[in-house]
Amino acid sequence: MSKKTNIDKIREAKELERAKARPRSVDNDILFSLPTAKAMMGALAAGIVCYVLSFIGEAAGIDVLATYGRIASYALLACTFFLLVIARVQAKKLTQERRAAEAKVVPAEGAKKKRKRGGKKRRS
Repeated sequence: MSKKTNIDKIREAKELERAKARPRSVDNDILFSLPTAKAMMGALAAGIVCYVLSFIGEAAGIDVLATYGRIASYALLACTFFLLVIARVQAKKLTQERRAAEAKVVPAEGAKKKRKRGGKKRRS
């Protein structure tokens, strides 16, 4: 009976991690190809720009820019979250459809189809 080395323990731990891993619910290539996700990125960028402008307005003493910039940035960041939720729901549906299409097994040409039993009875 030999003791396991640290390398063997690490290998076993990695194998267990890989075995437990399940596929992601959303594929990133599908998610970021959706128009909703592209709009989300635009809203996020605009929200960050408005937030920076609000700080510049505050530092420069321009109260209107500071106030409205902050309000606009918060509204855009909330819109970004809303668009993220919508995009993920759409991407999850499309990912499930893609995996279902990939998992379909094409029956072999020579395979026999099962007959249904208990169908219509023949009259004599």
